Amino acid sequence: MSFINNIHIEILKKSLFLVLFLSLCSCLDDVNILTNVFWEDSSTVKASTNSTNLIIIGHPNVKWSAEIIEGADWCSFSETNANLLSAKGFLVDMENKVTLYFKNNSTTHSRQAKISLTLAGKDNAVFTLTQNSGFSIFTETPSVVENDNYQYVTHYSQLHNKSVRNFSICFDKTKQASLWVAYPIHSSYLGSTGRTDAWAFDPEINSKFQADCVFRSYNGNYDRGHQIASADRQANREMNEQTFYMSNMTPQWNRLNQDMWAKLEMRVRANNCSDTLFVVTGAYFDPNNSTTTRDGAGNQVSVPTHYYKVLLRTKSGTTGKAISQCSDDELMSIGFWVEHRSYGNVEPPRSICKSIADIEAITGFTFFPMVSEKVKIQNEPAKWGVY
Repeated sequence: MSFINNIHIEILKKSLFLVLFLSLCSCLDDVNILTNVFWEDSSTVKASTNSTNLIIIGHPNVKWSAEIIEGADWCSFSETNANLLSAKGFLVDMENKVTLYFKNNSTTHSRQAKISLTLAGKDNAVFTLTQNSGFSIFTETPSVVENDNYQYVTHYSQLHNKSVRNFSICFDKTKQASLWVAYPIHSSYLGSTGRTDAWAFDPEINSKFQADCVFRSYNGNYDRGHQIASADRQANREMNEQTFYMSNMTPQWNRLNQDMWAKLEMRVRANNCSDTLFVVTGAYFDPNNSTTTRDGAGNQVSVPTHYYKVLLRTKSGTTGKAISQCSDDELMSIGFWVEHRSYGNVEPPRSICKSIADIEAITGFTFFPMVSEKVKIQNEPAKWGVY
């Protein structure tokens, strides 16, 4: 009798479960099953290439579908297929992950993607993912000039177990070169790692826009001329390797690169200080005097007509303050404007010295935008060791 009762109880349990399940299914119209859908970590992600998950918590066997309705040029549901803009399936447990892959954001603005999610064929909601800008403004970065041909990139490196900024660039896709490279110089960046000669394409810029001098230099008497010098980044191998990106190179006349320009780089480093020396090095292409050569793969590339450097630091070098906290009287600046020719194996001459304001007028860039005009009109070579 007890055995039969147990059977009846089990049958009753299963019947009640079936009734409850069918009742639940019939009531799905009344259930907001989108209530428990959220981004796994945050609805805002960093600029670098990565992935994130949209978490769905709902009833098993409910059908779901997702579609990228905005941001299709930089988001996908596949790591290997950038054109996979939709996905679908069935919920299998209480927590389901829909993975969204996104590309690096090298623009100067944040951007948004919108994901439309449908559950049970009718409950629909849109979820927004915001990706931060890949370009941050630092003390030495010039004001951004919006141009479809310009790409702004900041490279980071590990130093003493921390991620630190290495340098920032404004890359001109039509010139196959950076118009400026901005970076700090401080003893912590210098070191003695040595030159890596790790020639490579910049991974943040499409290689089709970069000069191909990975295996050999430009044609003629042109060196692969660094803008941020290899010797400025000797703290570790990674930092130095990044200075060998093609985005940091221009076709530079060998007798300029190896002679006066090299001495100018040494003179700049000699002015580093505890407060940090801020530097922008650039290449200028005179539109009325264009010249070209071939890169190592035989492609035609533009040749700069001039190079420049603009420098900013505190006068004492030991204030312990940020540039934004300093008065005009605490700051010193200078610029160097260099014709693309051989000056001979000489020390930097006073004739190349200009004010930052002068170089701004030529290039159209605004350097050290937080600094006043009073600081930018300075031109006192002797204070920088140039005689």
